[in-house]
Amino acid sequence: MPRNNSFYSLVALAMFALPGQVSAEESSQWKSLFNGENLDGWSQNNGTATYRVEGDAIVGKTNEGSPNSFLCTDKLYGDFELQFEVKVDPQLNSGVQIRSQTVGDTPEGRVNGPQVEISLDKMAGYVYGESAGGWMTPDADRKPHDHFIDGEWNQYRVVAVGSQIQTWINGHQVSNLTHEERYKSHPKGFIGLQVHGIGAGQGPYEVRWRNIKLRELTKFTSLYNGKDLSGWKTTGNWLPQEDGSLLIQPRDGESGWTRYDAYLFSEKQYKDFVIDFEYSYPPGGNSGFYFHVGDLKDPVSTGIEIQILDSSKKEGALNSHDHGGVVSTAAAASKNMSRPPGEWNRMVVTCIGSQCQVELNGEQIIDVDLSQTAVKDRPESGYIGFQDHGQPNNIKFRNIRILELNNE
Repeated sequence: MPRNNSFYSLVALAMFALPGQVSAEESSQWKSLFNGENLDGWSQNNGTATYRVEGDAIVGKTNEGSPNSFLCTDKLYGDFELQFEVKVDPQLNSGVQIRSQTVGDTPEGRVNGPQVEISLDKMAGYVYGESAGGWMTPDADRKPHDHFIDGEWNQYRVVAVGSQIQTWINGHQVSNLTHEERYKSHPKGFIGLQVHGIGAGQGPYEVRWRNIKLRELTKFTSLYNGKDLSGWKTTGNWLPQEDGSLLIQPRDGESGWTRYDAYLFSEKQYKDFVIDFEYSYPPGGNSGFYFHVGDLKDPVSTGIEIQILDSSKKEGALNSHDHGGVVSTAAAASKNMSRPPGEWNRMVVTCIGSQCQVELNGEQIIDVDLSQTAVKDRPESGYIGFQDHGQPNNIKFRNIRILELNNE
């Protein structure tokens, strides 16, 4: 039957889910870690640096003679995506702790765990083990860069899933680290804002954070194991790569997008969900993400496609066939968020009832009620998949994970 429940009604119902069910509001949305008014939800560990609220920011200020100080969330986090903006005095080194803990679980116990570096020494964004072995990012991988801008607000993004920690600064990926040892010792912990200790006669210096928000990924399920196509079906040339990604490399003579059996489809069907994945296309690369596919022999007519396309050089208005658009509808991306060929794009699609939201590279670009579009009579649930558009579209996918939403 046609889908006519609104997205917001479903979210409201989900908030009253039975124990053990996953609420869309609780699981798929960003949560601000700073309320903009006070430091409720945070506690200071170690050191005597001061923390205050000033405007829309948390400001940390050094205190001469103090060791490193940390303002830490009272809540602990395991797998998550964290975003924040930071500005720091050039003389000061700082960082943000993730999955961290204190010795003895007391405020006096030494803070320890992974730290995402904040500094002006071209090492910002790499991962350091605070009182936990020193640099986690190997020496060979810590290449100097200029992505952190002095005197400006710098946007950080951190994705921690299992033993993998990825970081970006101002849209540039800085680190893609896998560290099994530290994950075993620190699978979850607090988020901490560091004010580094300073020597005698120095300072005072300040560091500022704002727009601190987090989305938990703990309840997401990985759909690709990085090794084989377990859980998927296809006749196409989908090739597991050594780096854990999955490459679609059409064979000689495999051209055209109507070779539906060459698409990669899930063995399982899904209804309401949040799916999160990354992909990298070559110049002109073309693919698509499909969901609610009712007939694998005709996904174009019985499913819904979110366009994956190298639109990085397109100027002017976008349409529904450009990157991030919902094909066969009037839903076009509100902004061109396409990254250049060879770089990794990240798409998050939320589908609850007839409401579909698309986030591309950190910005929401689609919010559409599908029941009001030309695809209103498509199935309410079905298979998910990725398109093989034929030669020469060699596209890599990775970090494919999904959260099913039970809103019954």
